[in-house]
Amino acid sequence: MFSPILRQLDLANSLTLTGLFLSFFTVVAAANGKFNLAIILLIYAGIIDLFDGFIASKTERNQLQAEAGKQLDSLVDLCSFGFAPALFAYCFGLRDWLSIAILIIYLGANALRLAYFNHQGLADRGEQEYFTGLPVTYAALFIPLVFTASFILPQTRMKFVLDAVYLLLAICDGSRLQNA
Repeated sequence: MFSPILRQLDLANSLTLTGLFLSFFTVVAAANGKFNLAIILLIYAGIIDLFDGFIASKTERNQLQAEAGKQLDSLVDLCSFGFAPALFAYCFGLRDWLSIAILIIYLGANALRLAYFNHQGLADRGEQEYFTGLPVTYAALFIPLVFTASFILPQTRMKFVLDAVYLLLAICDGSRLQNA
């Protein structure tokens, strides 16, 4: 029979792991200078992240799968929308001390936000529960959008733009923005 570890796998958790694998290949592509491919893989990881939660809510799961899914989703989110975008930026050329400091702040903000919601859960606004701050998954939207500017901006300006975007994403992670 399957080990308890493998019994955690269901369709939703398998999709979550697919997002993890896509993030790994995002980093591999970026490390090999294939930035367009890396961006496409990051977008796919974001799309997968949209569907794993939906699938989890629509399928029958045992308690082990549901509990594992909550933890797995946060771990994969940190890899997919924290580490992969940060390593993408580093490979793209954000390697000076200020850029590295911004990327560390970005990673820390991602980790703190995910830990907060693992521990505290959603906030309650009467009839509706909501998240505060910008979901880390939005990195899969904003970073590719900003990266398209690299086709028209010189590298030095692009570095400044990416530094600003990563810092803004970090600030928004801990903001009081409310979204359902």
